[in-house]
Amino acid sequence: MSDSTPDARSTAPSPAALAHVVPGPRTLSAPVQGPPAVPAPADVRPVAADGDGTGDDAVDEALGRLRDVADLDLRAQLVTFEAVHGALQDRLADAEG
Repeated sequence: MSDSTPDARSTAPSPAALAHVVPGPRTLSAPVQGPPAVPAPADVRPVAADGDGTGDDAVDEALGRLRDVADLDLRAQLVTFEAVHGALQDRLADAEG
């Protein structure tokens, strides 16, 4: 290098000069918790399984479509879930007025 060209190392700012620009690692005030536990299939019970239902016939009918969904092939499961989701959305929209 020539004397007229500054060395890149000599013109770089010091770490102390960058401390206000690039913050260091932070400590968390609360411990990080893992994701919520997902219930095992044996723990999941349809709402209307005990005969009480939800009190809303449209919701009970939609949820009733899920009873045998595990026995369906994957494509039929998707169609069923989409139909139930649509029916529940429609019912919610009706309830909200």
